[in-house]
Amino acid sequence: MGVGYKLLFSGPRVEGAGGAAAPADLVFAKASPMTLPPVSGYQLATVDLGEGPVPLLTIPLDTWGGYAAMFAANKGTKPNKDSLFYKRGRFAVQIVNEETTEKQLEGYASGKWPIIWTQMDGLPLFLDAFKADKRVAPKVLGLFDWSDGGDGILVRSYVKTAADLKGKIIITSSNTPFSFMLLWYLSQNGLTGNDVKVSWIDDAEEALQKFKSKSSVAAWVSWTPYINDAADPKSPNYIPDARLIISSKDANQVIADCYIVRSDLLLDKPEMMQAFVEAMMEGSQQIGTQTYNDMAAFYGLQTAAEARDMLTDVHIANFSENKMFFDVNNSIGAYKIFQLAQEYYKQLGALPPDASYDPERVLVPQIIAAIDKKGEFASQKNAMANSFNKKAGLDISDLENQRTVLKNNVELFFEPQKLDFDINSTSDDIKNNLKLLGQVAEQTKFLGTTMVKLSGYLDTTKVADFKAQGNQQFIEASAQAKLISKKRAEFVKSVMVKHFGVDPDRIVTEGKGWDNPISDDPNKNRRVEVRFISFE
Repeated sequence: MGVGYKLLFSGPRVEGAGGAAAPADLVFAKASPMTLPPVSGYQLATVDLGEGPVPLLTIPLDTWGGYAAMFAANKGTKPNKDSLFYKRGRFAVQIVNEETTEKQLEGYASGKWPIIWTQMDGLPLFLDAFKADKRVAPKVLGLFDWSDGGDGILVRSYVKTAADLKGKIIITSSNTPFSFMLLWYLSQNGLTGNDVKVSWIDDAEEALQKFKSKSSVAAWVSWTPYINDAADPKSPNYIPDARLIISSKDANQVIADCYIVRSDLLLDKPEMMQAFVEAMMEGSQQIGTQTYNDMAAFYGLQTAAEARDMLTDVHIANFSENKMFFDVNNSIGAYKIFQLAQEYYKQLGALPPDASYDPERVLVPQIIAAIDKKGEFASQKNAMANSFNKKAGLDISDLENQRTVLKNNVELFFEPQKLDFDINSTSDDIKNNLKLLGQVAEQTKFLGTTMVKLSGYLDTTKVADFKAQGNQQFIEASAQAKLISKKRAEFVKSVMVKHFGVDPDRIVTEGKGWDNPISDDPNKNRRVEVRFISFE
């Protein structure tokens, strides 16, 4: 992939001078709330395309393939009569290049650029920064794309799981010191951003050299092509002791790029904003050769093929997928991402500890609902609702050698000698079982392209007794323990499928019996190990 760079518009600001000095010229990042640029009312210029003056929206974009639908909808970067924006809403759009976050934010606040892009997880920060002036309160109109392999976390060989990152140094080379994917990944292992030491290096090449040269840096949050080159022995950027622990190919709905509008423009011109979204939905289906030519010219690329390659690691969202994204019941949609991000940033100090913003304050599902009612895009298929590669999942013979993205030990309660439990029970033990399995089900949805392996283990209370009876008795009892633990793992799978709606093709089970105890407390060895395995 030739070009993949995108400025992440979401994370908390870095206090460079305030950060503690890290070893050998690294500086630790310290999160603090976003600051508010000067605010003015929005301004819309006008342009005459031959049929009288019409409003002109100027939209800044940086370098990222996920914006392809806007190029397709506008039929290029300049105002023109063929633009879907013009045809649907009698307004014009021009696209300008702006790579810096600060300039985009200043243009949004001043009203020069009333529509900009951001990641969904950045909206709590935006809302907090702009709460003093309702004119600039951000409203999410729609979803550009999801990162689908374009972002990832590289770790040293000594990092086996996310838990090993505690207290370690992590470099991030985006425009934010704390990426949402990093915070989510840490939280799955009971860690927060405060449990690691983050050094922010905005220049990716510099970050690469620091990661290669400093073994004390345990991880690097980066994007393509760097995360691919680091694992490629043929690449000059190959890092022998580094591996990719997770990418947005595994968690392919975590990094969601949205387009937002100022509240004052939305209130003044709701019909225009609906037409804008409709044009984007139509444009998502018209991406082709001319789109790549327009993008290549805009980004200064040599060929349209380079522009096409920019879409390799993104998934452009159509209407059906936007509808799913805005669904309040979607456990990995806009509402959930907003709420998770808000809690992560409160822990970091990037939001006040008493911040409690409702996602409804930034979402505009009414526009999606109004478009849905018209039925124009009913034929667009949702490719992200179940993005698991079943063909790859069928080839589980080499499962142990695939990349484990995440591993959890879940302690579930079973009555002695029982292979199941009553999910309708009101006991605290069973309620806790369902709570734990609900968390696993949510992880399964976040890691939408991975295989889930459930390994059942029994408590080791009677191991010593069976060993005392002789080797043959112990071997027979050990084999029986594996059968019992396999049946328990199968029961857990059935609960995941029937109660939580997980695709059964994504889950494999095994019984490990008394193998691999994790504690001297025999009861703690009764567990289900959950591994999320990538086939990408």
